[in-house]
Amino acid sequence: MSSQDARGRFLRSSGAAIFSQAWRVLVTFGVHLVLKRLVPAGDWGLYEWAMPVFLILGAMRDLGLVYHVVRVKPRPYGNLLALELVWGGILVGLTFIGAPLLASAYSEAHPEILNVLRAMTVFLFFEGLSTVPRTYFEGELKIGRAVAPEIVRNLFMALVSVGLAVAGFDIWAVVVANVGAAVVYAVMLWWRAWGEIPLLYQRGQTLPLVRESLPLASIWFLTILVRYVDPLILGWRFDGPVVGNYAFAYQNAFRASEVIVPALTRALYPALVAFRAAAAKLFDAYALATLFMQSLEVPVAYFLFLNADMTLLILGGSQWVEAPTYLRILCFAPIIDPFSRLGGEVLKTEHMDRIWIICTVITLVTFVGGGIYLTGTMGPVGMAWINLLPLGAVLMAWALHRVAPAGFRTLTRQLLYIYLVPVPFFAAVWWIAGDRLWLRFGLSLVAVGISLAILWRRFGGDFFSFFRGKPEPAEASEGKP
Repeated sequence: MSSQDARGRFLRSSGAAIFSQAWRVLVTFGVHLVLKRLVPAGDWGLYEWAMPVFLILGAMRDLGLVYHVVRVKPRPYGNLLALELVWGGILVGLTFIGAPLLASAYSEAHPEILNVLRAMTVFLFFEGLSTVPRTYFEGELKIGRAVAPEIVRNLFMALVSVGLAVAGFDIWAVVVANVGAAVVYAVMLWWRAWGEIPLLYQRGQTLPLVRESLPLASIWFLTILVRYVDPLILGWRFDGPVVGNYAFAYQNAFRASEVIVPALTRALYPALVAFRAAAAKLFDAYALATLFMQSLEVPVAYFLFLNADMTLLILGGSQWVEAPTYLRILCFAPIIDPFSRLGGEVLKTEHMDRIWIICTVITLVTFVGGGIYLTGTMGPVGMAWINLLPLGAVLMAWALHRVAPAGFRTLTRQLLYIYLVPVPFFAAVWWIAGDRLWLRFGLSLVAVGISLAILWRRFGGDFFSFFRGKPEPAEASEGKP
């Protein structure tokens, strides 16, 4: 596709992806307002530990081919489907049989742990099936075609989970709803893609394709570990309520990221592939996505720091007494490393997979080693503190600088502007409100609004200039703070 066509598709797909993510988060937010009050913290702890286990297994199931097919011409979606059916089915069987071994990694002897793990194997299989049509829609920048299945999936999850929770099914309210939603989602995606998706199968090429995709498989596997190592370590060392409280804080610290990052990466990577022939345009697409993300996340982080207690009381009720302590630290984790959040998409496009792997390994080693040490000396709060030290970010920043030195310097100045603009407004809130929690909460919302308005006025023009195609973003942004 042409550069201008890629811009248009990127804009439309980004909008569809952000809408889908916003819908999912809003539905999940509303459902959790109920579930956090009905399902015990200990049951949440088991679920929040089990879900990362199956996300890691999902990375092992896909073997990176989900991402590799996007950069192969023609795209062998038939080989991807074969992998998900054959290897995915084998992995599901092994997981079902090995459930007792997995359960041994959880410190609390929860009576439902084996049944939960075995039920989640259904989730593992159908999530694999849904990756094929989803990858097709994303790779062709037709994400809007996947929005309706995602809406139905979240409605199903909401109705079933709340209904079962009200009926007193506790952890099964969450498990059954998510497993059933995965089945519904896979069926609907295939229904929409059938007859449209070219199921090209290259005989004898599945294993060579998997070998070529192994660097991406390693990256995704490591990324999942970095993102979810916290509940794995906490579940190994502490009981379910601790894991549940920490996970509740973590989810709210990254609430804005749940909307922005998955939505942007769904459209950003195919767009970067389209822009690959022009390094300036490629980096500008990454920079604009990063600025958009941080313009939202920075004010939210300051808001959560000032209002951790009130936020979690409103969202979850009174049983989450330990969570605010974690949230006041974790709220800064999403903004401590702005470059790596989407930087991997640039390195993936440039086939700099090895550098991305090294960056992720450095951060993972830091989180695992530091998490184990600090939780041993400080308790669960040590896991929150180590999230503020993602050491792989240094190498990631260097690699991005190599791709586009001038663009990287401009982006750094723009990010500094984003970090500083909200500070005086939130400092004023702290000074005016003091210990009056409701006043602080209300004034903080005003500070968020003012900050967003200023940042939109500064960067909104660059965003529209890029998608209109003139002037070029590199030229438009050069020399600005």
